[in-house]
Amino acid sequence: MAKETLAVKYRPDNWDSVVEQDSTKVILQQQLKSKEFKNAYLFVGGAGTGKTTCARIFANEINEHKGHPIELDAASNSSVDDARLVIQQAKTKSLDSEYKIFIIDECHSLSSQAWQAFLKLIEEPPAKSIFIFCTTNPEKIPKTILSRVQRYDFKRISQKGIKDRLAYILDEEDVHHYNTQDWLPGIDYIAKLADGGMRDAITMMDKCLSLSTDLTVENVVDALGAVDYDIMIQLVSNIINYDANEIIRIIEEVHGSGKDLKQFVRQLINFVLDIQKYCIFKSYYYVNIPHTDWADGFLTTMLEYEDAIAALLEVLLKLNSDIKYDNSPKYLIEAMLIRRL
Repeated sequence: MAKETLAVKYRPDNWDSVVEQDSTKVILQQQLKSKEFKNAYLFVGGAGTGKTTCARIFANEINEHKGHPIELDAASNSSVDDARLVIQQAKTKSLDSEYKIFIIDECHSLSSQAWQAFLKLIEEPPAKSIFIFCTTNPEKIPKTILSRVQRYDFKRISQKGIKDRLAYILDEEDVHHYNTQDWLPGIDYIAKLADGGMRDAITMMDKCLSLSTDLTVENVVDALGAVDYDIMIQLVSNIINYDANEIIRIIEEVHGSGKDLKQFVRQLINFVLDIQKYCIFKSYYYVNIPHTDWADGFLTTMLEYEDAIAALLEVLLKLNSDIKYDNSPKYLIEAMLIRRL
């Protein structure tokens, strides 16, 4: 039997365990207290910010934990026929709860015909049916729908909120010494990489723990393996020092390893942007490069080349645009990077 993931195991099932989103929680809890519910809600926010989780909690609280909400993943059920099936279900009374509640996840994926079918239902809703639409892309939802639903925006979760939740999970899992000085930078690094998404943070930590229960920055970097910092440091250093031989050797090596060069350029842009942020703030606060001894030495050196880093970032942004539709971008990448900044 497969082991339950930490993201599933620690998915909140009550308001107290939902991290942040305080204003949204207060309003929804007030509606629960007054029992004055709307027929259609729209929960908007980035991935992992708690939209679907709060929709489930809200649905269960409305029905006093009787029955279950009906969930539809619009990403794979987006047709007008899928919408008509939901509409037909909404017209019948729930057998095990007071309200029949539908949670439509990834609702921006619904076809225009499906939205047209939902429009009439939202305008003339059955008395005991409630719809909670969840999306990461509200701009794809028709304006006629947006004007008829009660919208709640879910903010990206702060780094502190993510770190506190990760520490709580480590404590619950009885992973010893999670709060030692060596571990704090590792948790901090995961929180930065998650970019406001709690689910992503927990999933990344779960992966790191499968490698080692010591959550040092070095082990986190090894487990996630998203960026090869050694190559990035070598490449940027050689560009700054105009070592064309080494620049071409590194690009050829990356290409020969089978890596996607377009993705590599995007990672390089993020890396150089991090260097520039460090040059501006003299701090790791806004930087995703892990705080390690080797990073300290490299970034300190880069302070002397702030103008060159800014120029390199400009070159890379143009390069990224130029290779967007190029099927063989290696030659253009090499040509652009061996230019003097």
